Amino acid sequence: DTNQESETRETLDIPDPRFDGEELCFLTRDESEWSTLEIFADNQTSESDNISNAVFERNDRIFQAYGVTITELKKPTGEHHGALTNEVAAPTGDFHAVVTNTVNSASFATNGFLWNLYADEIEYMDFTKSYWDTNMAEGMSIDSRLYFATGDLLTSDNDATFVILFNKQIAKDAQLPDLYSLVSNKQWTMDKFYEFEQLAVQDKDGDGKLSFDSDLCGFAYTGDVPYCMLFGGGVTMCTKDENDEPIYELDIELAQNIADKGKLIFSKDHTVDLNAAQTSSGLTMVETGQKAFGENHALFMGEVMQCVTRLRGFEADFGILPYPKYNETQADYYSMMHLTASCVSIPKSVSGDKLVMVNSMIEAMAYHSVDTLTEQYYEINLKTKGAKDEQSGPMIDKILSSRVCDLSYYYQWGSNAFGQLANAALPTSSVSVSSMSSKQKKSVENAIRVLLRNMEKHEKQ
Repeated sequence: DTNQESETRETLDIPDPRFDGEELCFLTRDESEWSTLEIFADNQTSESDNISNAVFERNDRIFQAYGVTITELKKPTGEHHGALTNEVAAPTGDFHAVVTNTVNSASFATNGFLWNLYADEIEYMDFTKSYWDTNMAEGMSIDSRLYFATGDLLTSDNDATFVILFNKQIAKDAQLPDLYSLVSNKQWTMDKFYEFEQLAVQDKDGDGKLSFDSDLCGFAYTGDVPYCMLFGGGVTMCTKDENDEPIYELDIELAQNIADKGKLIFSKDHTVDLNAAQTSSGLTMVETGQKAFGENHALFMGEVMQCVTRLRGFEADFGILPYPKYNETQADYYSMMHLTASCVSIPKSVSGDKLVMVNSMIEAMAYHSVDTLTEQYYEINLKTKGAKDEQSGPMIDKILSSRVCDLSYYYQWGSNAFGQLANAALPTSSVSVSSMSSKQKKSVENAIRVLLRNMEKHEKQ
């Protein structure tokens, strides 16, 4: 969902019929900080609630143009599987679309619960349009079938995309060069990151170890950051063949080189592991991040973009960067969207005229989200300490437009084989990527075969 100039926008190619009196209900997430905010808003609330106001405006446009009321059925994410299983088995019409995390979405696709969004019956959803994430649509398709998607309709996919936050004052004190320019000049690499994180370290209490709430570390990170380093360096476990079918194809040498760099980057001498800090402190993960980075105890923090809003009101003045490249010859920066990101899908329980209304209205919502929801999302995410950091805008664009999709990660093939690979980048690991890969290959390939068989079977039903 990247920022777009309104004059370059495409047209909305859906029919103009009205569906007066119709309701489009989404099954959405009730899940603490990952609750769905982007589908339904009661009314225009206070001026400070930008997202709700944007959602209300978009939905009002849909109602005025097509006579359709947008509603939601909010349930804990853990209940989505049961709700969808029941709906597909015995349709009630209680909901017509689903917004849930990628793991659920992948599971629903595997079970044959979802429409293939490329099917002829889904006439009006056009994933070549810029208000859909075309990268992710291409990456998530399997055998020319696409079951879930994301784009301007949603913001939690942005919130769940990993970024590097940097503390501007600490960077200045450590005499770092202009980090934004480094990114723009394609010189933001893992070696630079490692060099810089060491320059900031201060063991203020002199106890020989870095604490998240009292010392100054080079890098505060969470358990998913090793994945991001691999993705950022251009490593994926699965690619696709000429038939759009997934194949296991890991660049073992590159993955091992990045794992070796990771062991340096994640060294305890200059980093703080926020998962460990959470365990020892009894705080939540959100709170440890706020304390470590928000209270100026870290030069860099690796976390999801939702942290920008989580850190509002804290002391730190910060900017946003993509994950570093493996080296300067790497073509581009690559970013990871976490499993907790929401995607939209349409259950098989929807059919006939209702299906026409549902897919055309989801397309209209995505289109009208660009200058309402996405615009406000950028507005609030460029602000730290109440001041707008314009330079972070192009960084967010770069991060969101370079997201990499690895099906083995989203479908969790081979008992989360990608997670095992990511662990090889930690200093505590002594496993070689080569030996790990030879064990994983068979289980991932088996999972792919099962999925393709299931999809074929469900298509015929």
